[in-house]
Amino acid sequence: MFNPTFIESEIEKNQQAIIALSKEAPNILLEPITIGGGNIEHYYHFIFDLMLPLSLLIKATNPNVVFHLHQFGLFTNYAVEIFKNRIHIIQTNTNLLEGKKMNLLGMNPNNINILKFPYQILKQTIFSALKIKSSNKPNKILLIERLPPDPYFLNDAKIKGSGTSRRSIQNHHELKELLKLKIKPSYVFENIQLEKMSFKEQIQAFESSVIVIGQHGAGLANILWMQEKSTVVEFGFENKTHFERLSVVKNHDYFGINHIESHITIDCSEFFNLFSNDFIITKYFLND
Repeated sequence: MFNPTFIESEIEKNQQAIIALSKEAPNILLEPITIGGGNIEHYYHFIFDLMLPLSLLIKATNPNVVFHLHQFGLFTNYAVEIFKNRIHIIQTNTNLLEGKKMNLLGMNPNNINILKFPYQILKQTIFSALKIKSSNKPNKILLIERLPPDPYFLNDAKIKGSGTSRRSIQNHHELKELLKLKIKPSYVFENIQLEKMSFKEQIQAFESSVIVIGQHGAGLANILWMQEKSTVVEFGFENKTHFERLSVVKNHDYFGINHIESHITIDCSEFFNLFSNDFIITKYFLND
């Protein structure tokens, strides 16, 4: 069991140590550390164990300081796109920065209690870099469809598996058709396949949404971009509280529907009865 207070203290010390070193060394090699497992080559850990702590460092250090990172898979270019000349990707092993190497502790919200401020810094940094404007009136209802993983995650990743190789909704199409029929006319339904979307497209889709429905998985990390007091519906597991905890920080209304199996079938005729009250029904969907 993790001690959030202890981990938060260690993260603060880690950030301060890197900031102090940056005043002496304009080039620092960072080795990301994911607390509790995982790897930054996967989207969830990329966001919370790399982009979040790195965005805080870049804001707190001199613009001339460059952070060096080893190549880490498909999302490497996303980081370069956001941080541009503040980071440099090392393609092969090198000893040039061995004396200026620091661990970078991740900030997985499942293990620590993070206040709203760090998330705001990350969101502002990314929105500015990608020139994303906040929606005046978000109106989308999103259903996340998990697809087979990119071959990288089956063949080359340090931790194998992703997408439907891990979890799936067997009757996704049936659920999709039900939601399309039931949404109120003032909202727009979108069935999204994140594997086919760019980083910017994912962010824009979630930022303009009012409710996201999806199975437990890395794609739900994108609820970070939603405007506050949106709604999150997760087909998840009782012992995986990642997105419930994130929803609390973001002031989202969270509804968790727990399952035991990873590959599930939703009883669509009973779908709207799964919630503890009729909040979602009255706000977003038509009554029969």
